[in-house]
Amino acid sequence: MQPPSAAPSIPVGPSSSPASFDPIAEMEDKRNRKEKREKQLENLKSTRSSKRMNVYLSLGILTLLFGFSFFPVSQGNLSSNPHETLSAEEVTAWMDPMSPQHWTQEQIDERAESKIWDGSDFNAGSFEQELNLGIWQPFNFGALNDVQVKVTLKGYRFDGMNTSFNIGLFEAPSGCDSLPTSEIVWNRDDSSRMTVMDSPESLALAAGATVDVTLTVKPGRYCLIFQYVDAQDYNHPSWSNTQQFWKATVDSEVDMFWPRAFLLPICVLILPFFIGAVIGAQKAGSAYKKVRYPESSTKTTEEQVMGAAEAERAMGMDLSTGSEGSDEEQIESEEDTQSFTAVSEDTQSQEENMEESAETSEDSGDGASQYTDEQLLAAGWTAEQIAQMRGSP
Repeated sequence: MQPPSAAPSIPVGPSSSPASFDPIAEMEDKRNRKEKREKQLENLKSTRSSKRMNVYLSLGILTLLFGFSFFPVSQGNLSSNPHETLSAEEVTAWMDPMSPQHWTQEQIDERAESKIWDGSDFNAGSFEQELNLGIWQPFNFGALNDVQVKVTLKGYRFDGMNTSFNIGLFEAPSGCDSLPTSEIVWNRDDSSRMTVMDSPESLALAAGATVDVTLTVKPGRYCLIFQYVDAQDYNHPSWSNTQQFWKATVDSEVDMFWPRAFLLPICVLILPFFIGAVIGAQKAGSAYKKVRYPESSTKTTEEQVMGAAEAERAMGMDLSTGSEGSDEEQIESEEDTQSFTAVSEDTQSQEENMEESAETSEDSGDGASQYTDEQLLAAGWTAEQIAQMRGSP
């Protein structure tokens, strides 16, 4: 019998197990990554919604201010002329405070309180009206600060004279009564005043006709003045039997667009904030899309469309109808499948290593079992290796 060989170079005892794969730790890591991604998406989505609300809010404010800037503030009333069907004598009797037929204050308020005309005093042929055209503007935006005043005139002149007229706005911080006569200068080159003349084809302000005149000034307090170029012919039969000339020869209605001069500069100041809100919303949307769709965020729109079409043909389904929730389920399903595959492969590898180790131990044990313990100890075996080979506990 040959002496036992030296202790096997390959340990017969249980070999050290390979690095183990913990599926529970992997699932926990996957869950943590998923929660982190969901929290990041939630924060990005909240930021995106906030940025969009800023855009909607600034756009709404701009729209409201810009829309209201085109609504004028009106004074005067052309709907009726209480003097129209009365003679000059009857009008004088009703309008003269000394006349027993004088209108009561209630009648005046009802018939002529809101009128801008020359029937409020006994100087027919002209009128003055104070107008407040907005407030002082702290910013100078040129034409945006201008106030347009549209004056609609209706003629009632009955003495047969020329109907040419002057109309203008004169700055009067203290009112029309404090306006010096020297300041009333008619200049056709000034946008705040105008002269309209009769022509062979038509009258400047025919009886019963209406004429629109637009004047432009800066915000402030003004006095609106109307004067016929030719004074009234008080010798005309229509003025007979009266010494006071109350009957109206012109009526007017004024539309003042001073809110536009106040609101448009505000729109100009808000516009940069609106542009900044739009840029911020675009950046927030791009950041959300980059995390929500990491693969498509690096592709162009054309590449995304082509990829979706190829996926539809390959999978036989319409990906364009997929919702956000189904996309998340698909991503989670893919991650679960990949994790399960990795766990299966690692478990199979561990089992194969264990089987190989067991087979090696069995082959070595079968060759040394024919020797006694003393022979194996002499050959360099340890007691633990001999006990393991014999199968002892």
